[in-house]
Amino acid sequence: MPSLIETRARWRFRLPHWEVSGRPHFITIRCAGSLPAEAIPRLREIHDSLRTIPAQSPEFAALQRKYFLVCERYADAGHGLCPFRQRPICELTLGALAELPIRRSWRATHATLMPNHIHLLLEPGIDAQPLKQTLRGWKWHVAKEANLLVNRTGHFWQTDWFDRWARTDAEAIRMRDYIRENPVKARLVDRWEDYTWTVSETAPNSAANP
Repeated sequence: MPSLIETRARWRFRLPHWEVSGRPHFITIRCAGSLPAEAIPRLREIHDSLRTIPAQSPEFAALQRKYFLVCERYADAGHGLCPFRQRPICELTLGALAELPIRRSWRATHATLMPNHIHLLLEPGIDAQPLKQTLRGWKWHVAKEANLLVNRTGHFWQTDWFDRWARTDAEAIRMRDYIRENPVKARLVDRWEDYTWTVSETAPNSAANP
């Protein structure tokens, strides 16, 4: 890992975001309504605390992880819109991911489509477009085409997303393993290799958390 990290962009919407050059970025995007009402107050409390803590601090990393794990516990329960239980939408979404290197110079080296959310590990290319515009454009495209595909209207995705760039190569491996093992953790399959909607570059597997 290079000793000097170049920040490309920092911004806050509902969640804080930090894009850097040359590092993998772990992304989680939930579908609309994937969190029940009971989860919102707890998440809002964590979110408000994140606003007051420097992003480089250990406290920020711990709170960010807590926010992620709370969301995951509820999302894995299958609340709200679950479009990725439908094969045509899954195929559409993975096809759109495969086009990212051409359109935006980001490559999804690992991805899992859970029923109501997705996990990605994105690697930036030399000419990578800004992550914010890349994900916004990709989400818009998938939402538009998926709604047309199943003749529905309304919100498809949550407005924001969760992201974290890998500080070390070991953290990137943990992110990869989490993406692979999420269907196992949610008891959808016994082995990640058996899950239809996981795409992953070949490498030894050891389950862990991001």
